[in-house]
Amino acid sequence: MPREPVTSVPAPPTESVHRVPRARLVDRIEFVLEACRGVRVVHLGFVDETRTEERQAQGGWLHGQLERVASELVGVDSSRTGVERAAESGYEAYVADVEDADQVVELGLEPADVVLAGELIEHLANPGQMLGAIRPLLRPQGVLVLTTPNAHALTNVLAGLMGLELVNSDHVGWQSWWTARELLARHGYRVDELAYYPFPRLDAVGTYAAAYRRRIAIFNAYLSAVRPLYRVRPSLADGLILVASAA
Repeated sequence: MPREPVTSVPAPPTESVHRVPRARLVDRIEFVLEACRGVRVVHLGFVDETRTEERQAQGGWLHGQLERVASELVGVDSSRTGVERAAESGYEAYVADVEDADQVVELGLEPADVVLAGELIEHLANPGQMLGAIRPLLRPQGVLVLTTPNAHALTNVLAGLMGLELVNSDHVGWQSWWTARELLARHGYRVDELAYYPFPRLDAVGTYAAAYRRRIAIFNAYLSAVRPLYRVRPSLADGLILVASAA
């Protein structure tokens, strides 16, 4: 006679339960700008291709803000069009796939005090390859500043209860503090600092339909309502920041 299917599984080992370490709640842009102040910075994935012109017009393009605080600033991105536009505007910028170690080495860049991978790894098919490829860009005492959406965000849980998933259409992965820490460790990095950040307030562009503008207003009200909770439990916030150095 056929055996009944086994529908239970062994309990996970105790080392599968991880207590989230104490961490600060910060403003992402302010944190990044302070980390890059007065030092040489290599900014990976800097173009923000779909919204560069819009962000430049409102003064919110991160690369443009970095130029005002870094002593030296270099941009690296896979978008040839975006890099060409940046170069025409006077930025030092190069085309490379940061998941390809050969392409990164061929740039011949001087190593930096800070390598910034802001809102990047969630777009990459092989984030571990990127972490290995960019090691030559770090000075011996340099740091990698990595920011990415938080898999454990309260917003994700609430959206799931409504049958929704709030994620950019070109994202291919989520990270928690533990999975990001483990990914970094496997590629020779040690996490020196952990922080969390909330979503920024959304601006309703005038061309949006009235119904969508109302949804934005409701979402902004939600952001204001949950901010006190994030101060108590930063790990519920929408994104995380890890500052890492070579192990």
